[in-house]
Amino acid sequence: MTEVGNMRLLQGMLNGAREVISKKDELNRINVFPVADGDTGSNLASLMQAIIDNVAQKDYSTKELLDEVASAALIGARGNSGMIFAQYLNAVAESYHHLESTVEELVQAFQKAVNKAYEALLDPKEGTILSVMSAWSEALAENYTKEKSLHHSLLNAQEVAEKALANTQFQMPILKKNRLVDSGAKGFYYFIVGLTNAYCEKVAVISEMVEDAQEPIEHVETSKPLYRYCSEFIIKSPTATKQTIQTVLATKGDSLVIVGNEGQIKLHIHTNEPKEVLNLLAKYGTMTYQKVDDMRLQYDVTKKPRAKTAIVTDSIADLPEEFLLTHQIHVLPMNILAEDESFLDKLTVGPTMIKEKMMQQVKMSTAQPTIRSVDALLSFLENKYEQVLIITVSAKLSGTYQLIKQRIKQKNLASDWIHVIDSRLNSVAEGLLVKQAVELVEAGRTFEEITRQIEQTAKRSFIYVAVADLSPMVESGRIPRFLGKIAQKLSLFPIVSLDENGEGKLIGVSFSQNQSMKKIIKKVTKLHQEDQLKELAVTHVSSADMANDWGKQLQKLTGQLSYIVDSSAAIAISAGIGSVAVAGIKKEETI
Repeated sequence: MTEVGNMRLLQGMLNGAREVISKKDELNRINVFPVADGDTGSNLASLMQAIIDNVAQKDYSTKELLDEVASAALIGARGNSGMIFAQYLNAVAESYHHLESTVEELVQAFQKAVNKAYEALLDPKEGTILSVMSAWSEALAENYTKEKSLHHSLLNAQEVAEKALANTQFQMPILKKNRLVDSGAKGFYYFIVGLTNAYCEKVAVISEMVEDAQEPIEHVETSKPLYRYCSEFIIKSPTATKQTIQTVLATKGDSLVIVGNEGQIKLHIHTNEPKEVLNLLAKYGTMTYQKVDDMRLQYDVTKKPRAKTAIVTDSIADLPEEFLLTHQIHVLPMNILAEDESFLDKLTVGPTMIKEKMMQQVKMSTAQPTIRSVDALLSFLENKYEQVLIITVSAKLSGTYQLIKQRIKQKNLASDWIHVIDSRLNSVAEGLLVKQAVELVEAGRTFEEITRQIEQTAKRSFIYVAVADLSPMVESGRIPRFLGKIAQKLSLFPIVSLDENGEGKLIGVSFSQNQSMKKIIKKVTKLHQEDQLKELAVTHVSSADMANDWGKQLQKLTGQLSYIVDSSAAIAISAGIGSVAVAGIKKEETI
């Protein structure tokens, strides 16, 4: 039996991964199926980076190497093509049973894995990554049967894959209309090119057939996504089969892909109801990972960008959902931790679920966005905007600001392209600051003017919170524990704000939440009477009726109220159920 040459195979796979990463921008540009959201390159690059980061360069048996690559692929898999690719690599590992390293078994494993990749999809389509995967695997097996040379078989199979890739532009109407090959299929082809070049010690050559006509025509014809959210979940120790989960989710969206094994499964679906999908999946195991991307926003930014400057914030900034989408604001979701489970603020969890878990006395906390989510967003924003302004929740309340700064430094992103502002605010006050930034961007102000004015405006912003229960703020450290304990002992209802550094502070107490709101309205009304009030907004945690009543009073007394909005789950955890907050911006002082 012929041995594989595991070190050469490892170098081949790592080289294939690097080849895909180097072609990320091109793959994003030609991404029109299943949704023209311009992120297939970024998604495949995420998978490939996970392989590079998690597969050590050391001696492996073939089985060990395939298992390591499969495990890493599952970690980094994102998007439709990324999930299919990860399923294929996992199926290759599952199909390779020999302890010794034999080329025959390896070639058969590549061939057997194709069917499992097709089975991962509820509705597999030709003209996609599957077609090139199938053509390459079949050609590899067929050629090896004849020649018994992995070297020659890889070279031959690459030529077959190249032709299959070129053919994808005729297999699907959207690709034919735009004279493009499938982006995911081309990503797989680039991986094969990198693998083959390294394994065969060959100088990289990309055929003219592949390069020709691959720049998209000036006006790519696509339609808006049928479903808004690209959602992914990892379930630990699943209690249901992939087929059962496929059946349960069949009516909840499309592009359903399920990969993994008995230990954990990773699921991808395009849906309008990520919270509902999560609720359905929750009964089948422990949810350890979630990722939800707004494909509608990505599509709008790619097809009809509203501005040359991107505005980014985190999910603690409370703004109406429609405003976020209309003005193309990018939001990094905070992580909500509930014992062993993890959720995404405003995407897969809201105040209603938080209220239920609080009643069940489930211990909950918040965490900053993941490194992967920050990197993915930065990757998407590159080449789409001339500048990027990021406005974060107060650095005194979260590590989000420092995390983003660190990732920008790690990626060597230019300071004249991206700027991060610590708002020293949270909740609806942070939301109003983001709204001001949007208005400046859409008014055509320069990047320098926008950043300067937003930093100044942040200093003139305020928030007053009428807390219904002080316990969450005391436990989370948002206000000093000794002051909180005194207020609790005396059955007082506090009014909480933020100081100039963005830390929580107790600014008053009342004998009821109703009295607290009256004091807040008195403060705000005084600002209006002194002609200092520029803008107002209200948020609440599962207290819509109360918020609407106070909102009407504020509108009547000041003539100003931009919006009333549900607060984030992160605020629900720190401020408590029933809290109501009023935030505003003061006018600039005139000399």
